[in-house]
Amino acid sequence: MVAVLVAACGADDGPSDETIAPLLTTTTSTAPVATTPPVTTPPVTVAPTVAPTVAPTTVAASTTTSTTVAATTTTSIPKAAVLVLRADGLGDALFGTDPDQVIAYVSANLGKPTADSGWADPFSAFGVCPGTEVRGVTWGDLTLLFSDDSPIVSGRRHFFNYVLGPPFGATVQPAGMTTAERIGVGNTVGELRFTYPNVELFDDELAGPSFLLASGINGGMTGLADDELVTFVSAGPRCGE
Repeated sequence: MVAVLVAACGADDGPSDETIAPLLTTTTSTAPVATTPPVTTPPVTVAPTVAPTVAPTTVAASTTTSTTVAATTTTSIPKAAVLVLRADGLGDALFGTDPDQVIAYVSANLGKPTADSGWADPFSAFGVCPGTEVRGVTWGDLTLLFSDDSPIVSGRRHFFNYVLGPPFGATVQPAGMTTAERIGVGNTVGELRFTYPNVELFDDELAGPSFLLASGINGGMTGLADDELVTFVSAGPRCGE
């Protein structure tokens, strides 16, 4: 085919090179390159983070109320008040009880004794007392007597008598000790008679004014008139009798 074209060109003045050039163009068909479509990743839907809804706290409006509180008067009860002056003992310590037990009991309420005679001859320590030996233990104006023999118990040491007063100072110590009906050293004779209508009053030339209750509790006074004062309270067999 090329030869024919050359011959033709030589035979006559045919078309110019510019005309032939297009005929020499070889068209090459290239198979289309397969294009891999991009992989589309489906979008991941992330649920929006929603802050938890907190119900609003409703605070009740504060209402201020003015309250008037009556003044309270606090009265301190003396610890010695538990040691009630009884006809058969002192508080929970009954006549006939072991001395060490009684002393420990009273000390628990009044503290350590202020004096202790120890066991002694009953004729020299406290006058004529029952038994072969006697002991007196004191807390201020309170004295407890112990013996090995009395009208209460015979043959062993025991508690048989107490005396509260007369006071060495302006008031009796320990303070707060009274009978169950609230009569003690410092009360008037009028209060004594009102509380115990059947009380017996005496005016002895040697012992002085005194009183005796039906229960057996006894004591002394400054006089017999209603404005006189009780000076001591005692119970149990007495020394000198």
